[in-house]
Amino acid sequence: MKKIILSALVAAAVISCNKGGGSGSGGSVNKLENEDQKAGYAYGVIIGQDVEKYSQSLRADSLNYSEVEKGIWDYLNNSSNEKNSYYQGQSIGFSIANFLKTQKLDRKIDQKYIVSGIMNVLKKDSLLLSRDSVMPFIQDYMQKNHEKIKADNLEKGNKFLEDKKKNSKVQATESGLLYEVIKEGDGEQPTSNSEVKVNYTGKLTDGKVFDESKKGEPVGFNLMSVIPGWTEGLQLMKTGAKYKFYIPAHLAYGANGSPDGSIGPNEVLEFEVELVETKEAEAAPGQLQFTPEQLQQMMQQQQGGN
Repeated sequence: MKKIILSALVAAAVISCNKGGGSGSGGSVNKLENEDQKAGYAYGVIIGQDVEKYSQSLRADSLNYSEVEKGIWDYLNNSSNEKNSYYQGQSIGFSIANFLKTQKLDRKIDQKYIVSGIMNVLKKDSLLLSRDSVMPFIQDYMQKNHEKIKADNLEKGNKFLEDKKKNSKVQATESGLLYEVIKEGDGEQPTSNSEVKVNYTGKLTDGKVFDESKKGEPVGFNLMSVIPGWTEGLQLMKTGAKYKFYIPAHLAYGANGSPDGSIGPNEVLEFEVELVETKEAEAAPGQLQFTPEQLQQMMQQQQGGN
C-alpha cells in the first residue's frame, strides 16, 4: 500500500454555515493508550486539518465546529436528523464509517478517538500527537493492518478450499480453481473470446453476498474482461449449465483485493453461475487475445509491482 487517501471527499462535501452553538457526544479523550487509539486519533487529526483548511477558505462565512461535531455524532449514531446546519458533520461521519468498514477497523478503533482528533484540531486544543507524526503513523499502521488482513484471509481461504476438496462433488483444475456441477447444459460451450450472459451470486467465505445479478436480468460480458477464475470456469460449462465456483485469490483479486474495497486482500470467492447465452465476439482489428494462463500471469506481475 503505497498511498492512503484518507479524506479528500470530506472537504468537498462540507458546506458553510454561520457560527453558533451545539454539542456532540461520545466523550472526550485525554490520553492514548494503544496503537488502535493512536490510529483513530491520527486519522481524526488528518480529517480535522482538511476541514480546518476548508473553513479558513470560507473566511467570514466559516464553519461552526460545534455543529460539525454534532453532525458527525448524529451520523455515527444513526440519527435521522438532516438539518443543513450540520450536513457537513454528517458527511464527515459517513466518511469515517466507510473508512472503518472498508479497512475492517470498525471493531478495533473506537470512533470517539477519531472525533477527538478532529475536534482538537478545529478547536485548537493541544494535540495528543504532533501534527508531523500523524501521517507517518497512520501510514505505518494501515500497512501493518493490511498485511495482517492479507495473512488472515490467506489462512482462512486455504482452509475453506481444503474443506471443499473433501467434497466428492467438487473438482479441481490445474490452476487451483474448484468447481461443482449443479446442472449440466446442452448448448454451446464458450471460448476465451466469447460474449456470454449469466445469472450469478457471489459470496465471501463467510457466506456474505457481495454481488449478484438482478432477477430476470442476466449480465453480459466478454470472457476476457473478467477475473481469471471466471474466464477459466465458464469455459468448462455449456449454455444452460449451472455451476458453483470456489475461486482462489490468485484467480480472483489477488493480494490487494478489489479497487473499491468490497473484496479484501487474498479473499477466496464463491460464485453460483448459470450460463444463459453464449456467442463468439468479433475481435477488433489488432486486438490481442490472451489465454487464462496469460491473464493470470499478468495479474500476478501487476500485483508484484504494487
